[in-house]
Amino acid sequence: MKKLNSAYNGISSFHRPKRKKWFALFAMITFLAQINVWAFPESNYDLFSETIIQQEISGTVLDDTGVPLPGVNVVVEGTTRGTQTDFDGNYSISANAGDVLMFSYIGMKTQSITVANDTTININMVVDAASLEEVVVIGYGTQKEALLTGSVGIIKSDEVKKVTYANSAGVLQGRVPGVKVESNGGAPGAGVNVVIRGTGSFGNDQPLYVVDGNIVESMSFLNPNDIESISVLKDASSAAIYGSRASNGVVLITTKKGTIGDVKVNFETKIGYQSPTKYLDLLNAREYADWHNMARDNDGDARAIPNDTGFDPSIDTDWQDLSLNSAMFKEYNVNVSGGSENARFYVSGQVLDQEGVVVDSDFKRYNVTANTSFKKGIFSVSQSLLLSREKNNPNNFFQREGAVPPTIPVYDENNEGGFAGLDPNLHGLARGINWYGRAILHDNLITTDRLVGSVQPQLQLSKNLTYKMNLGIDYSLTHNYAFQPTFFQSTSQEASETIARLTENYIRSLSSLMENTLEYSNTFGKHGVTLLAGYTTQSITARSAGGIGTNFIFNEFRVLDAADDNTDNTTGNLQENALTSYLGRLDYDYDGKYIVSATIRRDGSSRFKEDNRWGVFPSGSLGWRISKENFFPQDGFVSNLKLRGSYGLLGSQNVGNYVTSSTLNTSNFYNLGGTVYGGSIVTQLANPDLKWETTTIQNYGFDAEFLDGKVSFSAEYFKKRSEDILVNVPIPLSGGTGTSLPSNAATIDNKGFEFGGTYRHYSLNEGVNFDVTLNFNTLDNEVIALGDGVNPITGGGYTQGGYQATRTDVGEPVGSFYGLRTEGVYQTQAEIDADGRANAVLGDMNFVDLDGNGVIDDDDQTYLGSPIPDFEYSLALNMDYKNFDLSLFIQGVEGNELWNGKRYHYVLDGTRGIKSTEALDAWTPTNTNTIVPRATIRDLALNKRPSDYLVEDGSYLRLKTFQFGYTLPSDFTEQFYVSNLRFYVTGQNLLTFTDYKGYDPELGRPLDGDGSLFDGGVDRRAYPNNKNFLFGVQVGF
Repeated sequence: MKKLNSAYNGISSFHRPKRKKWFALFAMITFLAQINVWAFPESNYDLFSETIIQQEISGTVLDDTGVPLPGVNVVVEGTTRGTQTDFDGNYSISANAGDVLMFSYIGMKTQSITVANDTTININMVVDAASLEEVVVIGYGTQKEALLTGSVGIIKSDEVKKVTYANSAGVLQGRVPGVKVESNGGAPGAGVNVVIRGTGSFGNDQPLYVVDGNIVESMSFLNPNDIESISVLKDASSAAIYGSRASNGVVLITTKKGTIGDVKVNFETKIGYQSPTKYLDLLNAREYADWHNMARDNDGDARAIPNDTGFDPSIDTDWQDLSLNSAMFKEYNVNVSGGSENARFYVSGQVLDQEGVVVDSDFKRYNVTANTSFKKGIFSVSQSLLLSREKNNPNNFFQREGAVPPTIPVYDENNEGGFAGLDPNLHGLARGINWYGRAILHDNLITTDRLVGSVQPQLQLSKNLTYKMNLGIDYSLTHNYAFQPTFFQSTSQEASETIARLTENYIRSLSSLMENTLEYSNTFGKHGVTLLAGYTTQSITARSAGGIGTNFIFNEFRVLDAADDNTDNTTGNLQENALTSYLGRLDYDYDGKYIVSATIRRDGSSRFKEDNRWGVFPSGSLGWRISKENFFPQDGFVSNLKLRGSYGLLGSQNVGNYVTSSTLNTSNFYNLGGTVYGGSIVTQLANPDLKWETTTIQNYGFDAEFLDGKVSFSAEYFKKRSEDILVNVPIPLSGGTGTSLPSNAATIDNKGFEFGGTYRHYSLNEGVNFDVTLNFNTLDNEVIALGDGVNPITGGGYTQGGYQATRTDVGEPVGSFYGLRTEGVYQTQAEIDADGRANAVLGDMNFVDLDGNGVIDDDDQTYLGSPIPDFEYSLALNMDYKNFDLSLFIQGVEGNELWNGKRYHYVLDGTRGIKSTEALDAWTPTNTNTIVPRATIRDLALNKRPSDYLVEDGSYLRLKTFQFGYTLPSDFTEQFYVSNLRFYVTGQNLLTFTDYKGYDPELGRPLDGDGSLFDGGVDRRAYPNNKNFLFGVQVGF
């Protein structure tokens, strides 16, 4: 099949960067940045030597309440000589008489002291005129926190380093109100879904990720230890600067760049064990045999011999115990940093090795980061470079349906491959596969190499005017390898393979980005103005090639050349698209009191036809700092109070690269009069009128601080409407294809309330210091329209029988659960007769006849709940006392439901081989006080139909993170040339409180770890989440 359209779909009208020149320019500037220390030497700058000094200056740095301040930067002005205060606020530095010592700390005023003859200099730092002057990262720049009028959530590095995730996106969970983080199970390196303020699309609902100005697909490959800060842009005012890619929110990640002072070396290692958060109660061999015999008896069928007269008590296989085990987690990090006022560097390395709690699964990652920056006169440049390799070995067989029962042994040396199986007819099952054996025999590995880099030259054209260029690339190469050897377990479906098969493919992706911005910033009396204008282009190319080989002479020869048949199964694909944009922003404030911000961006995408190619996305916001008004009480109780509101339009290009062009099959042949002719047919109609999905967001909020900043909080209310959402509109058979046509037709609303508050306590006399942060948010998601003629969207398949768990329709949340309601099981024949169910008997499901027509069918199905919580909450506690520190992070959700698909297999489906202990509570004439239907294999009453029997409360409360540490006194460690030595223990998911009966209530979209948003909350074969307990050491030199 061939696509008869331009690969760039009209992109010739765009500027298409020449990649060879891009790479050459990027490599040249990166090289210059890395050698900047030698290219632009300072008279007193040398990383490896120091000027002879005359005296050693020492002292203690305290805050204005007398509490020691650890981590204060102490630098000899104009040199590279610098240090930081230790845990007790002490420092020591070499300096000459007449040198100026600079003391700086976030949130405090920078102070300078000239060295005289005194060798002891103590200092008390005071809070800055506004920690409100603290700068936060926003799109294409920074902004003083006091002047923010949009909704921006901030996560700092000290929060990031307290958690342990293979996927860095996990650090977002619970840290920012309105940001829902869903882990797709606990598989090593598992994907994470991040949804900001609700799903507003039927396609991609994930946010845009920007790492050091470079636009990337995700943040999963980052080393969390390299992250300096994370800004989450939630409303239109803050996100509109990214236009068509910002409808799902934006996550800005800034990595560490090094600090002024001597070279610092930090090393950290942590090692420990993981285990599943829960094990299921499953039947042993004798219990299973008894249950199966009862089901056969109820159906009037003869018992299976292996469960009756042929039962072997020596066989009792615990398949769960075989598949789930404790697993090792190891991580090593090292970083080197330092610099002067004119040049800084940060270099780090990471090795992460995570074994899976499920057998034959593991994940490894190797990261190297090199960031530098330097300036000379009006010119400066910063550079970020990340090299990463990931090796993922997933287990694709765990929890698949049709497993063999515990009456089957694990091994059989007479079978090829060495694993046992069963004869379905003999054991009375539809089929039975030894999935444990399949996982051990199957050989697969996904290797991803990645290079993410950006170079940002900058010219200070005048005191108020700055030009900045951003050149970025995101290059990845993924190798997928999977080999299935020949084996035999039994004659059951999927229990044997007579032909070995090797599938191998490569995907190479390159995203290149060029941005030019010009910023003017000035203050005229009490008027502050900042203007930003920019032009950007991005080009993305992805090419794949692969092959399949079969008929291997030996299972050990696992390369395509060793296959007898490797010629007809080649595949290849090319995807290309480009985006060109113009952007602008105006920020104005009067006396820091009245604040106005306006943003506009115009995007053009190659994915649309020319008439719909361009979209304009504006936004505006207002802020009023009431606390700066003369009438506002100045008693110090309320130190800051700000009202803000915003409104704007965002976009999304949730379409494929070529969906606006029809697809032809040019390899179609037909017979006419005995002669074969070639021809072409349309296989997929296209809609040339497709356009941008658009999202409008209203946001209203206020920020407040009390008691000189000891108490602070923000509260917000938002309304978000997404329109022109792509859905497939059915077309009649007369159209020639009888399929559907994508159209901009659907509408989704999201609205909610968010709250985040912090209390900080600083103790005098070396007492306990602590801070507590509470986050809370609600979300109401509703489908407003699907479009004329569009049927409700079904999803959430949880069995090969074809049953679906979710339905998306007007008036309901996206991906709501849908099925029959039940009223327990039939206890009397009168109940059955009243419902007119001829195939039902006592103990069968009593389904509710909602339409009252005397027939239980699909018309009686209704909505049974939603996987979207009514509200989410989290509580973070950080505490220190002398050299001890403690942090706790509690997170939970309330008001959501989950679809326990495994309950279908382990209780209702008698044709499968593993059962839970709940099945023993099945209805019998002597056990009538139960909701578990009678044991049956034939299931003539269709008890297995989708119903509320499978819907469970998904609420949970979890101790997400725990960490306890001790830092050795600096006067002891400095004897060994160690500036910092800390030992700690940490754990994740240590305690969970939930009524959910499956492995874990944090499901995400778990179908094979790659489910769609319509699979959310459906537990079909989710990989269990892990709890871990690790021991760590941090050493600083």
